[in-house]
This record gives sequence, structure tokens and C-alpha cells, in this order.
Amino acid sequence: MKRFNNAFTLTELLVALGVIAILCAILMPVIFNLIPNQNTIMAKRAFYTTQTIISELINDEACYPDKTSSVTDRKIGFDDGAGTANCLKWDEAYINGGDQNKKFRTLFLDKLGMDHVASNTVFSTSDGIDWVFTSTNFSTTATDGGFTYLTVDVNGKDDPNCSNGHSYSGELQTGSDGNCTSRKSGFDRFRMKIYGSGKIEIDSGDKWAIEAVKVSKSLTED
Repeated sequence: MKRFNNAFTLTELLVALGVIAILCAILMPVIFNLIPNQNTIMAKRAFYTTQTIISELINDEACYPDKTSSVTDRKIGFDDGAGTANCLKWDEAYINGGDQNKKFRTLFLDKLGMDHVASNTVFSTSDGIDWVFTSTNFSTTATDGGFTYLTVDVNGKDDPNCSNGHSYSGELQTGSDGNCTSRKSGFDRFRMKIYGSGKIEIDSGDKWAIEAVKVSKSLTED
């Protein structure tokens, strides 16, 4: 009886391994480029969290009733510092005006599950993101109702603590411009400009963040 040998020869195994190695060399860079890094994921999270909260607040009739057509007390949105009985975190105690900047921060932080903090105070959420409001100046006389800056560090105090536009060391208290000079990727900070009208812009210098969330300024201007 004939016996058939179905085993691979050493040469065949080496050829197969060589083919696998070539395929890995071709495909691995593609695969890694398709997988977003952690900072990119967290940048998306920070931006869309902010976008969701802003949308909820600007459309909350209890806290920000529509006064765009008012003749005597016209308000655009977040420039309204007055309270109402139905706005639980900013109630009728502030009916005669109050502080529109503090009102916005109080309501925004409540949506994040945080207590009130003053402007320029860094606070951290449970997901490890550091946030800070700076230059808050909502005003009915200003274009789009004024604005506030909201700066975030998507991985908290971990390096590199910079963006490709700025280091934001003044706002977030750690990091320096020198950390960012030669860096080409792996950024972790960016700044959003929130207008009284509810419009949001990512700072034009923070290109990594604009790319990370896949938006451009033109998509958030109206």
C-alpha cells in the first residue's frame, strides 16, 4: 500500500512565514492609524459633553426663557442672569438680575454633577478630564451675548500638558510652552469659546482637537 506524506516541508513553512511577515508589515500601520488614541477619544468626549450641556441649557425655558423679542429687557441667552421659580439651581432669589456668569457656571457644573466653582478655578470630573472657565463675560451689549472660554486637559495632570496651539499653562496651572515646541502629535489640551447665544468654537490654533472631533468652526457657528 502506498503511504502519502501530507506534512509541509521546511521550505514551505519558511515561505508561509515570510508571506505572513510581509502582510503584517503592510497591515499593522494601517490598523494602528485606524485606532484612535486615548487623548483623541477623550477630546471627543469633552467636546460632545460640552455641546450637549450647552444645547440643553440654551433650550431650557425654566432657566433661560426666550427673551430675544423682548422690548424692555431683551436677552440673547446666557447673558440672562435672572432666576425663575422653576430654575431649581438658580431660582427666584436671583429674580432681579443676579450674576449671568455665575449662573451659567452653576448650571453647567450641575449638568456635570459638580458643585459651583469660581471662574479661573480648575476642577476635575470622574473621567479624569480637567476643566477651567476663564474670561467669562456674558453681556447683552456684546456680540452674540458675550462669551466664556472653557479650557480642558483630556488626561488631567498627565503629560504633555499642551496643545499645538497653546500650552494653556496659565489656565490649567501646569505645563509650559516649551513642552509643545517640537511636538507633532499626542496633544491633550484645547480651548472652546462658548457664546451667550449658545454657539461653540474650538480655538483655531487647536487643530488637533478640531480634527479629533471632526468638526470645523463653520459647522458650529450657526
